[in-house]
Amino acid sequence: MANPVTIFEIAGKKEDSLCDFYSSLFGWDINQDDDCGNTVNTGSDQGIQGHIVQTTEQMPITNHVTVYIEVDDIEASAKKLESHGGKVIMGPMPIPDGESLFAMFLDPSGNCLGLFQS
Repeated sequence: MANPVTIFEIAGKKEDSLCDFYSSLFGWDINQDDDCGNTVNTGSDQGIQGHIVQTTEQMPITNHVTVYIEVDDIEASAKKLESHGGKVIMGPMPIPDGESLFAMFLDPSGNCLGLFQS
């Protein structure tokens, strides 16, 4: 399997303000009742869909934009990225839907990205 970028996440301390901002700016349809954060439908079949989430004090980073790369084996990918100079900062852990896993990591330059396994 290739490893496409499949999801984006925009996070900050004021998720309602972020939802209002992106909805009014781009006309995105944002479902604010989703268990996985606020699901964003950009209204296009091009590009990727995503979420807007609120950060908490327990999160290792705040106010971030993250892209998630889909992998077949999240545990193996997490080990591999660390052997290449990256650092796992969260997970792997289940997504509230109970069917997927995610992890967040820093690349060697400190950029935060995510892994996603469906």
